[in-house]
Amino acid sequence: MIKKILCLILSISLISCEKNEIPKDFTARNVVTDQISLESDYKYQIFYDLGTKSVVSQNLKIDWDLAFESSKDGFHIIINSSTFSGLSYIDSNNFNEIITNQTVQNLDWSWDNPNGNLNSTAFGDFRNKNGFFILDRGSYQGQNLNVINRGYKKIQIDTVNNEFYSITYANLDNSEYNTINIFKEDNKNFIFFSFNKNNTVNIQPPPNEWDLIFSQYTHLFNNNETPSYLVTGVLSNHGVLIAKDTLSSFEEITYNDAINYSFASNADEIGYNWKEYSFDNNSYNVKSNINYIIIDKQEKYYKLRFIDFYNEFGEKGYPTFEIQELYY
Repeated sequence: MIKKILCLILSISLISCEKNEIPKDFTARNVVTDQISLESDYKYQIFYDLGTKSVVSQNLKIDWDLAFESSKDGFHIIINSSTFSGLSYIDSNNFNEIITNQTVQNLDWSWDNPNGNLNSTAFGDFRNKNGFFILDRGSYQGQNLNVINRGYKKIQIDTVNNEFYSITYANLDNSEYNTINIFKEDNKNFIFFSFNKNNTVNIQPPPNEWDLIFSQYTHLFNNNETPSYLVTGVLSNHGVLIAKDTLSSFEEITYNDAINYSFASNADEIGYNWKEYSFDNNSYNVKSNINYIIIDKQEKYYKLRFIDFYNEFGEKGYPTFEIQELYY
């Protein structure tokens, strides 16, 4: 009888040890399927965190126009590429001159490079320039899928220092003339600004709380006839690293495989090419053979692949993917 009791105690002890050795986040080992709701008109920008496998925040893509680098020594300004915004420089110190429609038609336009390199923005290093900029605010689809143009703004960067930016802006005919100071903030990559609000707006979550943004954005081509084009895809946060694997199956990629990949830091490394449009079927086909290996902001490893671009009702604009955290 004593032997049986000792055996029972030993069995319970072993079971307890086994349970304690199971990681608390063991469920994260499972493959998770998630879907992002951009909707069929791609009207949202959606920030996603890999660690929690959840949406952190979302906003209408027309909620902002400009974003200002927020570090003390930062000076870069980005434009809203999700609305196909473009920028042109006017080499004149007469900001008050009226810009005609004819002038606008003859301007040369630039766009931000979606690779995330702040030295390749349309504004560039404006600090030693005496002219001003014309911003084409782009367009979006209305409720009836009609294209709504957002118009133009003149912009002059008056000051940038460790604390704030000062900008003057107006319509092309000098109406809605305004000057505003945009103050930098700690724990933010950028401060976002909206001409509709004539004020700053809360768009991007804190830097360490997100990894990917699902959105439309402007892609640049080495093509004079089509130098830029609006696409729908995924951009990554600064510091997130990404590798691609089209040879291995999603199921067989392990942590030991992942640490041997060559990773890139380009923001558009995932981009939009995980799908292609079929003119025969008038629909998008997802390239599920492309596996993305991702090191997130917390330096954890994940593998991700897209499996659909449509929801259960057959509506486009709903990227669906499988994701799994990789452990050593």
